[in-house]
Amino acid sequence: MNKKVAVLRCEEYCCDTILEKMREAWSLTHEAQVAGGKDNFPDVRNKRVLLKPNVLQDAPPDKAISTHPEFLRAAIRLMKELGAAEIIAGDSPLFQKPGFSGRICGLGDVCIEEGIEWYDFSSGTTIINCPEGKMVNQFMVSDIVNRIDMIISLPKLKTHQLMLFTGAIKNQFGLIPGMSKTPYHMLFPAQKNFAQMLVDLHITLNPVYAFMDGIISMEGPGPANGIPIKSGLILASSNLLALDITASRLIGYDPDRIPVNRIALDSGRWLKSSSETEICGMKFDEARIHQFNKIKLTGSRIQLLDFLTPKIIKSLQTRLSPKPVFRSGKCTQCGECVRICPAEALEIADTAINIDYDKCIRCFCCHEACPFDAIAIKRSWNKKGLIP
Repeated sequence: MNKKVAVLRCEEYCCDTILEKMREAWSLTHEAQVAGGKDNFPDVRNKRVLLKPNVLQDAPPDKAISTHPEFLRAAIRLMKELGAAEIIAGDSPLFQKPGFSGRICGLGDVCIEEGIEWYDFSSGTTIINCPEGKMVNQFMVSDIVNRIDMIISLPKLKTHQLMLFTGAIKNQFGLIPGMSKTPYHMLFPAQKNFAQMLVDLHITLNPVYAFMDGIISMEGPGPANGIPIKSGLILASSNLLALDITASRLIGYDPDRIPVNRIALDSGRWLKSSSETEICGMKFDEARIHQFNKIKLTGSRIQLLDFLTPKIIKSLQTRLSPKPVFRSGKCTQCGECVRICPAEALEIADTAINIDYDKCIRCFCCHEACPFDAIAIKRSWNKKGLIP
């Protein structure tokens, strides 16, 4: 398995520049894999390729919520150069209705202009088995998987309130159509279990390569309400775990403490240790993004809880764990958060959205869905869930 990650400088969303960098990254990682003694690098020639961008919301590109349309355009042109028989792009965000076309984020228009199909993942489903899954043995995913030979992931470099960092492995979660994602949040509210589910899905779908859009990244309270930051990077690898480890390390995380990285490393399928990853194209110190505003790492266990009764433990967890809190001055009561809440913990009241924290599973889907940045993730004693 390849352990090399190409990290290249790219300062702007110019298709020609991005395409040049993608060519270089593809070449660097191919040469590295051949040098490693196994030439099982992805062969795109005469293959049907799915390009899977990261689309959380159909929002304008300057918000850095989704993979940039020029990034997708460059990937399409590279696949054409490499001889792909058919190229398809698509996604099905949790917060969009069926028929999602990616027009506001610009991805749908790029597909039209480049003469490829944009596929709405909610248009049909299929069941795929995962006999090696630790948490899930069967997934319902978009039926696009029956039409393709390989998946190439196009994630965005972003923070994530629940999983701390969202990268190439988590990007496959988008192949579970729309609202079909909500039961997974309900079944696996804990970081560790949700991470294991994502790794199981990654094993099942087996994407062969990833190009990460780190030209403009998102820091702070991602993946929807964070702050765009110019990182000026493109990362690429045929080993998606190695890519995620490198990306999380570049923004200042200890990659071993990112839940998805940790679970994937424990499986031993792609890497035995995060120290095995190698960067090509740039040196780590040249690429390192300093003063990146990350989601704070928190311990998963408090020793004091060992001495308390279950009732007190539940009360403390409810009060002290991070939770969604509404900003009363920003909330318009549009109801998007209520619609997508997998735990049915929200309801529209006369002047606010009420939260039942006993039901809330802390999946932060409401935070991701809110189009008005009206939901913060806080540790708050305010039982009504309102802050100024």
